Amino acid sequence: MAEVIVIGAGIAGSLAAHALQDAGHAVVVVDKGFAVGGRMAARSVDGRRFDVGAQFLTAKSPRFQHLAARWADEGVLRTWFHGSPDREAPRDPDGHPRLRGTPTMRRIVEHVAVGLDLRLGQIVGSIARDEQRATVRLAARPSNGSAPPVWPAPDTAPRSTLHADAVLSTMPIPQTRAVLAAGGVSLSRTAEERLATASYDPCLTVLAVPKGPTSLPARGAVRVPDGDVTWITDHQVAGTSALPALTIHAGAEYSRSRFEADAELVRAELAELAAPLLGTSAQPLHLHRWRYATPTAALGTEPLVDRLGDTLFAVAGDALGGGRVEGAALSGLEAAEALIAALADHRG
Repeated sequence: MAEVIVIGAGIAGSLAAHALQDAGHAVVVVDKGFAVGGRMAARSVDGRRFDVGAQFLTAKSPRFQHLAARWADEGVLRTWFHGSPDREAPRDPDGHPRLRGTPTMRRIVEHVAVGLDLRLGQIVGSIARDEQRATVRLAARPSNGSAPPVWPAPDTAPRSTLHADAVLSTMPIPQTRAVLAAGGVSLSRTAEERLATASYDPCLTVLAVPKGPTSLPARGAVRVPDGDVTWITDHQVAGTSALPALTIHAGAEYSRSRFEADAELVRAELAELAAPLLGTSAQPLHLHRWRYATPTAALGTEPLVDRLGDTLFAVAGDALGGGRVEGAALSGLEAAEALIAALADHRG
């Protein structure tokens, strides 16, 4: 049995952690958030429920279709609508199914994460080597802090240390590389060159309340791929919220240009930009800044398992899985399987 630390309690990390645990290893999962989910995050504001990140998932590969069918049988996944969500696309009741968590996308990850040893609200400050084991230094995130966490964590934060025989990181690649650098360690040249090409589009997301009935399609969502606003969901229509609740995703170009702008300004601007798509105005409630929303570089889908001296180190996530929820999930599973095999060889 090896001791393994999985960084990130999203869908990739949670599936990977269970696979490692089922193989007989002792697994600890750490995450900066105070709830599991990662980019399948959800939030409640004034009795309204919102999916903040991913709004749906698709299941195209046989392996993920099997997972999705199991989650549906277990009551945490349902079909939302069929066909394309694009504004100009014709209605297609026989098109590809778009699936949602029940009631939220985060519920899927909560379901997967049952039985895991979770250490939430913990920012990874550095990953280093201590003799023959990995040393992961954690900084506790203040529960009342409104500022987003930064990597590496500031030296003033309360700290703790975990030791492991192997580490699997599902953080965005720039954060993974930052905590390795903070610990004074580096991966092999091949792994470094692969990870160095990672890039992401950001996404600014506003949660809002419509001020009147909307003109959204019957499914309660619309996508405009090239707009300043690229996606809107009314979660009351989608079946997530008892009250009208809008998630508004901005496009990559807009998000990049406004990423550091004043939150009140961005909230108001995105609500105004969304009004023509909604057919009504909206009252913005909250802004979320997704710095690493969508991977844009092709890193390959082969699992990445490397060494930090005598310690095994693996990387997983949507950037190594072709994007989307399905890509992240499969990347986590495949990285865990590769790590299990490498641990067997390492100890054999």
